[in-house]
Amino acid sequence: MQPTFSVVTIVKDRVPQLANLIASIEQSSYQPSEVIVVWMRPPCKASLLTSTRFTLIHKFVSGETLPIAKARNRGITACSNSTFVYVDVDCLVAPTLFEHMLAVCEPGSLVSTPVAYLPCVPTQVNYADLARQASPAGLGAATGRNFSTRAFAMQLDDFQAVGGFDEQYIGYGVSDADFATRCEQHKLVFLQVPQGVLHQYHERFDPPVNHLFDIVNNAASYRARWGSYPMQHQLEKFAQAGWINADFSETGLRICRVPTAKEMQQFVSAAVC
Repeated sequence: MQPTFSVVTIVKDRVPQLANLIASIEQSSYQPSEVIVVWMRPPCKASLLTSTRFTLIHKFVSGETLPIAKARNRGITACSNSTFVYVDVDCLVAPTLFEHMLAVCEPGSLVSTPVAYLPCVPTQVNYADLARQASPAGLGAATGRNFSTRAFAMQLDDFQAVGGFDEQYIGYGVSDADFATRCEQHKLVFLQVPQGVLHQYHERFDPPVNHLFDIVNNAASYRARWGSYPMQHQLEKFAQAGWINADFSETGLRICRVPTAKEMQQFVSAAVC
């Protein structure tokens, strides 16, 4: 008999991706008793989505433009089961992902999985076919330094013990790194299963210059708490472009100038399908 568990995701405007995620969960070998969707926007037609395979619960958060930490906390603390799996709305889960995650998700553990990236948003969800189109981006050894919140499983008691996601981090970036660091501080064991998730395409910037202000503010808060900067690679790219000061490691982060629209277009990805 399969264990009982909840799945949580958060969404703002990516309704096609959400529909695909739900379809992939419906094809899983282990079915959750509930999927909790937290909307970072007012109710809309899509927030009436249902499923014939599990209870689909819609919740809402308000406040800042992108209340990621708050939305994650809202969904996870609403779980009615002691075990949950958080999945990013852009992801599609492998049919056996939940089965393998739950096999090792004991108290005191944090279970993650590698991510591969799709070149577009699929119109049909067939995981095996889509996996052949994806570009791998493995996480390597599962530790706090490279833990990804794309998909992870843990016990609700452990989540509450570490304090969930810190809502002082506003908008995009760093709350993931802070969460992983606190899990390390609480001696959680980082595990990884190989089944993986596929990340559906959306326009993104590399480095994420569209979130420059959020990242700088959140990275400064993280350093004040933990003594080092997260997202070091992205910060170095910001410095190379002249958007922040090059000596940020010694003197602290400062925004030197705002990227131009032309500059931002140089760093945006494009769909190839």
